Amino acid sequence: MSNKPLTKRQIAVLSIMAGKAYKRIQSQGCPLPSLTDWRHDEVWAATGITESLTKATQEHYVPIYNRLASYLGCAPVKDRTWSEMDKAIHLLDDAMQRYEITPDYLAEIVRDQLHLPCTGRDVYQALRNWAAVEHVRHLMYTVINRGRSEARKLAAETGQETYEPHARRDTMPPGRLADHVGAVRIVPTPGPHKSTKRGFRSNIWMPDQEVQP
Repeated sequence: MSNKPLTKRQIAVLSIMAGKAYKRIQSQGCPLPSLTDWRHDEVWAATGITESLTKATQEHYVPIYNRLASYLGCAPVKDRTWSEMDKAIHLLDDAMQRYEITPDYLAEIVRDQLHLPCTGRDVYQALRNWAAVEHVRHLMYTVINRGRSEARKLAAETGQETYEPHARRDTMPPGRLADHVGAVRIVPTPGPHKSTKRGFRSNIWMPDQEVQP
């Protein structure tokens, strides 16, 4: 999570909310300390480590906001701060899709290496609940190494390198990525091929293009 301090605007918003919440509670006849002491108590209750808004960080904004919002009857906001686990899971999922690794295969690795009971359907949730960030990162490296190994094997068998620009399955072209450059299908053509002014030769034909001898 971000350790950056709250911005002046964020501090102003929370201070105004604290003042309104203090007046609302006070109007109901509840005995309260001074506004400053009460705000310090609320900030401490929300963060657990500091009572000052100037010493609070970005990860504390949402908990403080939601605590004060509850006094005012306002809807809570969703915490959109990414934890280190969120980032690790995201990178793992990206690697899984980039190399077309199935969740069932990942679940098999997790059961074997981490001894966590899970299936392809709940493997990510199991990692969030029971694994450490370092474990998830190690799994990502395992997936990447396996994917690269398969890519090298495929290149050795077909004699063609594969380029994989897509990680999302719904953006993959038909036939996946074995014979595509970007989203354009490549078709090797027989030579000889006329070289360009700079000496390059092209043996690739793209759809809707006339083959140049």
